[in-house]
Amino acid sequence: MAPRAAPDRAPTSPDATPLRTRVENLPFVVVRVMRDGTLLHVGEHAEAFTGYDRETILQPRFGSKLIHPDDRDVLTRALRQIGLDGQTTIRVQLICADGATRDVEIHLTASGDAFDGVVYDLRTESDLADGIRVRSRYDEAEPALRNAALASADVLTFLEAAVALVGPAARADRAHVLLAGDGETLLSVAFWMKEGGRRPEPIELDPVLWPELVAGRVVKVAADESAPAEALIRETGCTEVILVPFRDDGERDGAFLLESDTPMSTWGTFESRSLARLARLFEILWAWMGAEARYINTLADLEDGLFNFGYDANGDRRYALVTPQFEAITGCDANVLLAEGEMQPVQRWRDLILEADIAAFDKHEATLRSGERSRLEYRITRPDNNSVRWLRESTTPSLSPSGRAVVGGLVSDVTERKHAEASLLQAKQAAEQASQAKTVFMATMSHEIRSPLGAIHGFAELLRDEVREMQEQGNAPPKEFAEFAGIIAENTTRVLHLVQNLFDLSRLETGALDLRRVPVELHAAIESVLSRYQPAAEEKGLAVRFERAQGDPVLLGDPERLEQIVEHLISNAIKFTDQGSITIRTNIDGPKVILQVEDTGIGIAPEYLNELFEPFSQEDYRLNKAYEGSGLGLAITRRLLEGMDAIIRVDSEKGRGSCFEVTFEVSRTG
Repeated sequence: MAPRAAPDRAPTSPDATPLRTRVENLPFVVVRVMRDGTLLHVGEHAEAFTGYDRETILQPRFGSKLIHPDDRDVLTRALRQIGLDGQTTIRVQLICADGATRDVEIHLTASGDAFDGVVYDLRTESDLADGIRVRSRYDEAEPALRNAALASADVLTFLEAAVALVGPAARADRAHVLLAGDGETLLSVAFWMKEGGRRPEPIELDPVLWPELVAGRVVKVAADESAPAEALIRETGCTEVILVPFRDDGERDGAFLLESDTPMSTWGTFESRSLARLARLFEILWAWMGAEARYINTLADLEDGLFNFGYDANGDRRYALVTPQFEAITGCDANVLLAEGEMQPVQRWRDLILEADIAAFDKHEATLRSGERSRLEYRITRPDNNSVRWLRESTTPSLSPSGRAVVGGLVSDVTERKHAEASLLQAKQAAEQASQAKTVFMATMSHEIRSPLGAIHGFAELLRDEVREMQEQGNAPPKEFAEFAGIIAENTTRVLHLVQNLFDLSRLETGALDLRRVPVELHAAIESVLSRYQPAAEEKGLAVRFERAQGDPVLLGDPERLEQIVEHLISNAIKFTDQGSITIRTNIDGPKVILQVEDTGIGIAPEYLNELFEPFSQEDYRLNKAYEGSGLGLAITRRLLEGMDAIIRVDSEKGRGSCFEVTFEVSRTG
């Protein structure tokens, strides 16, 4: 019996809206029912279904009288079951006002303390009724698809499960999942066939021939539509084919291909929309599974362990997540760390920590409870083998939706690094002790060597004086006496100078040499050195010039060491110059004063300039024999200048001479 049309009238209640009016004019009945069967609301077409007016139907407990006595238990069970599943569908008979029965299907969905439902006549052949049936069929497939995603071990397993759900939901005989291959085509990677049916063959599909796929539309393919459609029908051996496109989060195209051996006479808009909605759900689940697979692969590549924990009522950690790497690093079984209940006591993490690190760990925990990030390195005793391991824990706290503190982070085994650091520390301490011992040794040896050398040098000088007096008195001793005394005095002077240089270099390298910082006049230091070395220069026939700047620059430095620097530069210039001149000049440039010592000596080869200031460095060992040097003077000079915040540089040309330039900071200009 066709339902009668609703009267054309304006809404008469506050709940009446244009949308509500349209719903109530549809050829089915919308209801709202309590758990005890009391009807709270029915659509106006209830009169057409039952013959009763709405006021009568809405009387207390009248709704249950409409159900045939044989089906009342069905309704009772359905109302109980809906509390578990959230929705249900039943078929019952209604007893109409004239005593006739009517077969109906009722769809109920839980909504608070009541249920919303739709009742339609099973004899009604309207498209809308068919649409409801289609929707019901796909509604059953959706939770099954979600469960398949949760239960699948990998993406391919999920694909096989998905096609086995989509195929029956669409009432197809066979189904494929097509994915983009290495080329421009879609290839079958999973199949399903109806029980007892013909097994589908792999399909290769060119998406360029199907613009609907690119547009994301479900398309029904028949042989008479186009050449590509005819080829597809011929290849599959079917009457009709449905293509359902989808796309994953990596922008890779795919499609479900559904084959039917008979015309799909009931295929329509409801079917297409429901199938497209199921494909969208598949997209979401597949993207989620792909992300989970990438996450698992990333975890497998990590060396560090991941963890997540909260705090129980006692303030102890309760781990919610630990990765296999965490178990391998800490030696703790995840079943014990994650155990719950009295029958499985939880491993207290704090009990594993060494007593010496407990205070630092408690401070670390307090920082996390305050909501701040924290990192700590501490030791634990592994419960599996009782070995002590160093762990580095990097943690970040956050709040769960319930407001509880949740902490996640990384744990690493840094035992080997800690052992290496301890070894390096021991080596450093040993080196420092060796350096101190070296300094003490050098100081002792310097004293022990200089004392006898000083005595030898002094007696050699006395011997030369005695020989000179005897010569003046006419009692000249053999001439070898004076020669031997001179050789002894000269060589002891050289050895004393070498010992002093070695001692200075040792103290500079170990930082044991303290440099004073007092005002010192640069020109006075230069003149003092020149007064001592002028005779040696004149003896070699060298012209010595001092071109001084205007004023008297005063530096902050060590007076004794400043003279030593100037002495090294001037003595080297005299030593390595056989003819020509030596020029010492000073220039004041703002807050700086520049000292230059220029000679016309043998010069330095360009390739040797980088090694010039290294200890015991000589351009040619033959020069060492010819000019009698140890190669320490310039090395000591550079280190002394560094201690006085000064800079030294050199320009030289082989065979034409050298120019050493030192730049000092000026304290003041007198």
